[in-house]
Amino acid sequence: MFDSSTVVWRKSKMSESASGCVEVTTLGGDLMAVRDSKDTMKAAHIYPVSDWRDLLAYLRGERSTAGRITVTVSNELVILSDGDGVAGPPHEYTFYEWVCFLDGVMKGEPQLIA
Repeated sequence: MFDSSTVVWRKSKMSESASGCVEVTTLGGDLMAVRDSKDTMKAAHIYPVSDWRDLLAYLRGERSTAGRITVTVSNELVILSDGDGVAGPPHEYTFYEWVCFLDGVMKGEPQLIA
């Protein structure tokens, strides 16, 4: 486990004024972490950088599958979870939080890329 208070969390530019968002950080050793900024007590998901890059490529339409990281859209939420079931409980984002994140992904904002 890592101490989430000692790393620099980054988010999309569109999320900068939002109260909740998808946040990412690089942990070194080819690992990165993802969390929900409105629920920082919930454990961050830790993934190999390659899994994160697969997800970003999928979201940009460059891959046909998201790989290990699963995105599920429900009636009111977007749920980010680990398809392998290793990373812990899913993170839930509002549609607005997800749209802000997707805006940064589609623009290729460097702070979102591990």
